[in-house]
Amino acid sequence: MNSKPLISIVTASLNSGKTIRTTIEYVLNPPYQNLEYILKDGGSKDDTIDIANEYRERFQGRLRIIQQKDRCMYEAMNQGISVCHGDMIGIINSDDYYSPDTLERVAEAYACSDTKLLVIIGDMERVSGEGKLIYRYHFTQDMVDRKSCFGHPSLFASKAVYDKIGLYDTSYSLAADGDWQYRAMEDEEVRVMLSPFVFNHMREGGASDNPKYRWKWVRERSRMQRAHHRGSKARIYAAELAKVIKRDIKRFAPSKSISFLYKIRYAKKGK
Repeated sequence: MNSKPLISIVTASLNSGKTIRTTIEYVLNPPYQNLEYILKDGGSKDDTIDIANEYRERFQGRLRIIQQKDRCMYEAMNQGISVCHGDMIGIINSDDYYSPDTLERVAEAYACSDTKLLVIIGDMERVSGEGKLIYRYHFTQDMVDRKSCFGHPSLFASKAVYDKIGLYDTSYSLAADGDWQYRAMEDEEVRVMLSPFVFNHMREGGASDNPKYRWKWVRERSRMQRAHHRGSKARIYAAELAKVIKRDIKRFAPSKSISFLYKIRYAKKGK
């Protein structure tokens, strides 16, 4: 297989002027030559599009901006994925950013694979709005074996996987990424590769962090888990509720305390 695959990156944006520059800079730096970048904007009223247009010369024809209304984030992602030509496709949120070597790491993993049905997952760092590290998600083979969900911005999937299992289910407004990952994991032909490197940095403050959506998140996640036969209704609901409680604790606990707890959690894994 080609050792330098065409990698497509999709970003869904809406009034992301405060953060989109950082997202784009880390797609471009350092430069990965076989790249296309799709910015799917849902109708921003701020300077998001103006900022993106500043980068057209640096992308050298590899930037495509789609301005089209969408019903939710996942519909925007689907619209972006649908026009991708890449061998591998990554999705980075408009307030998150990649590590400088992420695309090269993905290309290296791709070169080692003998299948077109490929998902590559790297670690993910949770950071503050200012980019300060709070904690690191370290994804393990045990999680793959248990068919767990991973942070979608740290996941790259081949176009062949999207063609086989489909796009995001927009009946979910908060849990479609989990549903998609379960569908990929449950397909015996799809190979999942883990990379030990940090692929992306996710800022605090996304929709799943918003207390306003906590109960919707619990209901959607519970419905999604039941659809994939992940346990009884009561057990699933209790587990998702526990996640919301933990998230609320994190909101009020000092970031240093959260970082310390995660270091303890991952100490046995060498992190």
